Amino acid sequence: MGTEGNQSVVREMAHRYNQLYLTPEKGMSGTVAYSDIVRYGKIPKELSEKISAEDLPGFKGNVNDRLFSEVTPAGRVDIVYLHERSDFERFLQIMAFAGEPAEVASRIESAEILGVTNWRRIEEHMNQYLEAGSEKISWRDELRRFTDDKKNFQDSIILIGSGGYCGLTASEAGIDEFVWDTVSVKIKIYSSCARFIMRRLFSDYKNIIWEEMLSDCIGLLSAFNRYDPALAKKFFGVSKKGYDRRGKLINFCGESIDDIDHLAVRIAEAVDKLGGRVKKLMSSGAKDYYDVLFSLEEDMNEFVSVIKG
Repeated sequence: MGTEGNQSVVREMAHRYNQLYLTPEKGMSGTVAYSDIVRYGKIPKELSEKISAEDLPGFKGNVNDRLFSEVTPAGRVDIVYLHERSDFERFLQIMAFAGEPAEVASRIESAEILGVTNWRRIEEHMNQYLEAGSEKISWRDELRRFTDDKKNFQDSIILIGSGGYCGLTASEAGIDEFVWDTVSVKIKIYSSCARFIMRRLFSDYKNIIWEEMLSDCIGLLSAFNRYDPALAKKFFGVSKKGYDRRGKLINFCGESIDDIDHLAVRIAEAVDKLGGRVKKLMSSGAKDYYDVLFSLEEDMNEFVSVIKG
């Protein structure tokens, strides 16, 4: 079940993770308040009134904000979409950077935040344990048993921000502005889910270009029900002519790569090849996009060889 609108999404997340009531500032990660909340599930006295009143003045909230869960082959993940850029950055600073005011680069439009302790889940289990007639004195042993399995109390979060996917404008994408804003969010969500799956289930290799190609593919399929090689190449900024100096390719190979144009040509070739493979899979009746991901993953070496040249 999803949550939408105003500050309702941030409030729900702050209920689960009380550290969201803190204000990002230098040294926050080393404070007693941060440690009490995150490590021990305690509420510092200075925050008790804010938490009781659900007072989150640092977050704007927006009617477009969304919170829902996605069940993937790698496990459940909570999707948090925050429309306001300032909310996206504040959430990321608190949840990913332990309350430190880290600079969030403008190109960052999504983030995985894994292994987050949810003290509400622990409290819920404690209440159920005691209500079942168990003695309070034995709770410590039960807590140890319960927390031996991290799945019982740790959450996985994918944070999504607004804006065109890969920084593309609607005109650059060749799509109506309202439609592009909407599908960009969907592409971000499901490309992020694809990365989540690959990093959990296929962690024995690291080819970041292939990971991005396949993630983009699943995002595009989810948004359009088809894979668009032309749009996929715009995401990277590649073509048969080389690199356009604007796409995300530079994020993965650095400014010092002298032969980036040659790499761009090979990636463009791999994207076209991927387009043909996806079309064949879809025409054969594949409907679950995660199944498409697994099928394509089996052919990884074939595509990586094209990318490497």
